Amino acid sequence: MEVAQMATIQIDPVPIQSKGGYPVTITGIDPTDHDCLKGGIVTPGQGLAPASWNLSGIMRGGTDQCNVDTRADEFADLAGLAHKLGAPGA
Repeated sequence: MEVAQMATIQIDPVPIQSKGGYPVTITGIDPTDHDCLKGGIVTPGQGLAPASWNLSGIMRGGTDQCNVDTRADEFADLAGLAHKLGAPGA
């Protein structure tokens, strides 16, 4: 059975930091994807790279240093919006 993918809902960019201090910008939410927070991260090794995070702040395919700080107010707001849109829980 094939699962239909919904387009990512674009939001105003939300800057936040990763646990390693890297700049992260969340630019969209895909309520059909477990890694529902979409955006980019800037790291010393890769520069700006597209990325996605789940509602526990864990980046898909990244290291712990790339996970977002879930204690930030901005993250709580993003997670709340993602839940309202029906995104799967972490």
